[in-house]
Amino acid sequence: MSSTKWPDRPRSSSITARLVGFYLVATLLILLCTNWFQFKALHKDLDYEDNDFLVERIGTLRDIIARHPDALRDQIPANKPGQPNRHLVRVQDAEGRTLMQSPAMAGLAVELFPPAVTSAEKVGRGRKYRAPDKRHYLLNAAWGGRRDNPHYRLIQVALDITDEDALMSKYLIRTAASVATGLLLAAVLGVTITRRGLRPLQEMAEKVAQITEADLHQRIGTANWPRELDQLTVALDAMLGRLEESFARLSEFSANLAHELRTPINNLRGEAEVALSRARSEEEYRHIIESAIEEYERLSRMVGDILFLARPDRGHQPVLIDARMEVERLAEYYGNLADEQHTAIVIEGDGGVSVDPNLFQRAVGNIISNALHYGSGFGEIRVKLRPTDDGGLEIAVEDDGMGMDPAELPRVFDRFYRSPQARQIYNQGSGLGLAIVRSIMNLHGGTASVASRPGAGTVVTLRFPPPPRGETGATVAET
Repeated sequence: MSSTKWPDRPRSSSITARLVGFYLVATLLILLCTNWFQFKALHKDLDYEDNDFLVERIGTLRDIIARHPDALRDQIPANKPGQPNRHLVRVQDAEGRTLMQSPAMAGLAVELFPPAVTSAEKVGRGRKYRAPDKRHYLLNAAWGGRRDNPHYRLIQVALDITDEDALMSKYLIRTAASVATGLLLAAVLGVTITRRGLRPLQEMAEKVAQITEADLHQRIGTANWPRELDQLTVALDAMLGRLEESFARLSEFSANLAHELRTPINNLRGEAEVALSRARSEEEYRHIIESAIEEYERLSRMVGDILFLARPDRGHQPVLIDARMEVERLAEYYGNLADEQHTAIVIEGDGGVSVDPNLFQRAVGNIISNALHYGSGFGEIRVKLRPTDDGGLEIAVEDDGMGMDPAELPRVFDRFYRSPQARQIYNQGSGLGLAIVRSIMNLHGGTASVASRPGAGTVVTLRFPPPPRGETGATVAET
């Protein structure tokens, strides 16, 4: 079983910590906004009530002054033992002489009060004042008129709001305590809820960790996961499917590689054993060495092909080339082999394509080589070049050889795959030619496909994408 130990990597905050952090920030904002709104609303209500009380008190004193000024003395509140009055009153005449006032009013200077207004004006909001003895007052003033004199008496009223301020301070402290308590509860609940919510993800991780290379057929999506994990389960199942296919191909590749290497190695070993079994002539040794060199060349080609396929992202430099010219060069290169098999290579059409010239020659050359090896003698190989509607190029290589069974077509581009019939006709191949063709086409963003019927020949089609913008009218590269 594969190890489930997690690799060492820089530690980062967990999803639980992040979610709890976001939850706490959101809870803090909600609590602060709610409590601040309640605090401001309560403070505003108390402020309005205090100001309304002063306005109402000033209105009462105005009425008394206007109708019965002698009864004004009864409106001056007097302190009773243990029951201090919350509001204080001072009455002055127009010259600023104090006619009467509450005992505690002496500590509040006349200048501390806001400017007095006449009965024709609306009494405004009071002014807050903090006395040296740390008591808080709300101050207001107005003129009381009598007959035609609007400035007959100056009325000053003070309201002791020390208890209210203390109440608001206590309320603010309790609000802060409630916010802290709420955050603590939110943290505890957030951790509990988040861990419970992320439990399916942890279970999924545990299930994935238990899957080994021998259990790649298992799938995560078979369990009843929450809908939020659907996309993740689909991605994991797709990944497991690709891994399973890759492991199967790797196993097949290893088996085919061992099989392909065994034949030349056994041949070399057998020839060496025969050469050492007895003394031989110089000509016999030469023949044995020549045969060994052929096997070495076969091994060298196979190793080169494997190394090429092992570098799918190898660097390439596409240029705009004349595809027909390159195909004609390939036809000339394979001319001797074609003449030995009495096969003609016919080229039809033309076109330009943006590719790496060396890789282009290798891809098309592998297809022509296969057509020569598996085609019928005294026939022809047709290479057709056709521009596509999107500006690309299609190259089709047709032969009139033995063809292939339709069941074999999906595997012809697999590494080391060769049908039993192909092994009988040409036993020197490695089964890597078409795999290299597909790798080159993928590297250039193109596609490769095969169409064939037994006894009716084979058609291999390469479709190259259109050249990038700016290369369409470029000069064809000389290769």
